[in-house]
Amino acid sequence: MNNFEIIGQSALIDGLRSVMDSGRIVHSYIFTGPKGIGKRTISNYFAKMLLCDEENKPCNECQSCRQFDSSNHPDVIRIKSSNNTIGIEPIREMRSDIGIKPFQGRLKIYIIEQGETMNHHAQNALLKTLEEPPEHAIIIILAENLASLFPTIISRCQQIRVPQLSTQEMVKLIHERTQTPIDLAQVYAKLSEGIPGKGLELASSQEHQQMRQDTLDILDSLAKASLVDSMSYVDYFLDNRDNATKLLDMLELWLRDILVLKQSNNVDLIVNIDKLAHIQSLANSFTTRAIQCIIEEIENSKKMLMAHANFQLTIENLLMKVQGSDEYARGGRSTV
Repeated sequence: MNNFEIIGQSALIDGLRSVMDSGRIVHSYIFTGPKGIGKRTISNYFAKMLLCDEENKPCNECQSCRQFDSSNHPDVIRIKSSNNTIGIEPIREMRSDIGIKPFQGRLKIYIIEQGETMNHHAQNALLKTLEEPPEHAIIIILAENLASLFPTIISRCQQIRVPQLSTQEMVKLIHERTQTPIDLAQVYAKLSEGIPGKGLELASSQEHQQMRQDTLDILDSLAKASLVDSMSYVDYFLDNRDNATKLLDMLELWLRDILVLKQSNNVDLIVNIDKLAHIQSLANSFTTRAIQCIIEEIENSKKMLMAHANFQLTIENLLMKVQGSDEYARGGRSTV
């Protein structure tokens, strides 16, 4: 795991290296950020640096680095959530073990994953250890947010927030890791919100790619469909009921891109850039007012589904609002 393998986090890595080189290492850290942001990757890199035996850390060649890469390092203890909860027993086991000196190096590292899932008993037990940790022990907590952790735990740890990546960094990451074409990688980069795990998951999901194409095809057909024809798509939504919100989000995103193109003609603002030609074609099928109304209807439909309204009636009503937009656009005085 070299620097170049962690795309877009060179500033954070350099900061952690500076801490290590200066000797200002504390005994407890919290790596925080949303799911998929790279907390585990960055904290692993930091732990690997701390344990490396060579001057250029991590060297990836010494016994410690090889053991870390194979998940067999005797001085790295991971505590993981079980059924979305970390109870008191794993923390008690850590407290019993933490007094024992490292097996082969000078440090012993405990990594608590999904730290926000620790219950109150577990946090109380951990707090006692954080108050007086042994010299050889370093405790690393990974947490999506800090709201579920005791303020007293947070105050005893150095916080390290893992930042989101830029769109350009996400494109590079997705393209290199999944061999996704650049134009499609740009789509997933924008959808990822700078979160590597989310971008890679989207790029690797055949289901997402199929639903994306389906919703584009449906929108294209509905613009030209009669009322009777539009009702034929109800079955598609019924068959994909579990993904209804995702499908509506996708429809809304297509419409958002069409609206952006009509109002600004700025292709840099288009999310679905790989389908630019199709979006340009669809822009002629909808007036600006029609798009705004349909987006509003989609939002209302999502709220109704969340409130457990009748699924089929909600979808039928939405499809009726979308159908025939092309005829309206061509028949009106303005195609804006």
